[in-house]
Amino acid sequence: MKHSIICIAFGVVICLLPTAGCRNLFAGEAKTSQGVDSESKSTKQDGTGPVACVQTISLKKRGISENTVVYGSVIAAPGALKTISIPFESQVLRIMVNEGQKVSKSDALLKIQPSPDTLLKLNQAQNAYDLAQQSYKQMENRRSLKLATNEQVLQAKQTLDQARLNLESMKKRGIDGISEITSSVGGLIKKIHFQEGSIVAAGNPIMDIIAQNRVEVLLGVEPEDIERVHTGQTVGLTRVNAPASPEGTGKVRRISYAVNPSTRLVDIFVTLTSPVGLLLGEAIEGKIVMSAADGLVVPRSAVLPEGDRYVLFTVKDGRAVKHLVQIGIENSREYQITGDELKAGEDVVVSGNYELLEGMAVTTEACK
Repeated sequence: MKHSIICIAFGVVICLLPTAGCRNLFAGEAKTSQGVDSESKSTKQDGTGPVACVQTISLKKRGISENTVVYGSVIAAPGALKTISIPFESQVLRIMVNEGQKVSKSDALLKIQPSPDTLLKLNQAQNAYDLAQQSYKQMENRRSLKLATNEQVLQAKQTLDQARLNLESMKKRGIDGISEITSSVGGLIKKIHFQEGSIVAAGNPIMDIIAQNRVEVLLGVEPEDIERVHTGQTVGLTRVNAPASPEGTGKVRRISYAVNPSTRLVDIFVTLTSPVGLLLGEAIEGKIVMSAADGLVVPRSAVLPEGDRYVLFTVKDGRAVKHLVQIGIENSREYQITGDELKAGEDVVVSGNYELLEGMAVTTEACK
């Protein structure tokens, strides 16, 4: 009886083995099929092979420029700075403007009066003049009495003339009282050197004014780039703190050809050709046009490196066509290219080109 039961169980096991094997075989086929379906999301199948989904643009011939971005600030142009000074020692009574304020021609700037020392000199000049007058009259009387010679009278006259000129000069300079100083130009107050109540020595600057619209931009260029910068180059100017404002333009006026010890950059001076309301001392971003040309221009994404060369794909009759190209002028967005059989108007692949091969079928429809 036991022998029969063992035989029956052995037979059941033998029958189940082929079923498990078949199940494993079918599971493997299903897994392989799923792998093929998910092999590529960017290609489709047609009757002859994969079809790459790409994006293209029309190849155009136009201008392109290479720019270098530099930074600097707005400064006074040469000859634009007007300095207010007084030819005699004086005291500042009142300052009527502020730094950064715009002024028009003839606007009042400050009131001054002679310093105590200057008033003393004025009194001395007045006394010298009065004394010279008396001496001259006395000498005229003595000559009428034959007690003085003509030469003595002439010397007294010369002394009187000198004393009168000295006194008149001091009065013409405003030494005889309170004076109001006005602006000789319209412009911007850059610097006020003294406070109210200060004693200012003769000739010392009291105030600096920048003549209206006479500013330029000082930019710093890396020393390795300076050989590519020359006078007359066009510079695009953008206000760093107001990037949405219209861009201005300028021309390189002068190159210092010396490294600024403070910035370790080479200073270049840019004259404005289209001012956009720049403020004195304002931070500026400059784009210097290093080179420019006309040619076939494509986005950087269209050009692919291949070893030590570059390639580009166009589309013709639904197939990818591979071209060897050379790069000319480049900037952060585009390349100027040259290559055999490339013409304006051709469809250039700008996306999906990394998986392309020569002659591969392509489509510009969305991949599904």
